[in-house]
Amino acid sequence: MDTLERLMEISNRIEHLENTAEWIAKESIHTDNGISQSGTLICVLADEIREAIYELTRSLESESEEDEIEHFH
Repeated sequence: MDTLERLMEISNRIEHLENTAEWIAKESIHTDNGISQSGTLICVLADEIREAIYELTRSLESESEEDEIEHFH
C-alpha cells in the first residue's frame, strides 16, 4: 500500500469517526448532555487531527521537493 492510499484510508476513518460522533451528539442532546458534549468534542478533535495530517503531509512534500532541488544543484 503506497502512502497516498494509506492517507486516504486514514482520512476515511477520521471521517467515519466524525460522522458517528456527530450522530451521537445530535441523538443524545435531549437525553444525556454529557454524551452529547463528548460527541461534539470528538467531532472537533477529528477535524483537528485531519488538519494536522494535512499540514504534516504538506511539510513532508515541501521538504522532499527542497531535497530534490538541492540534489540537482
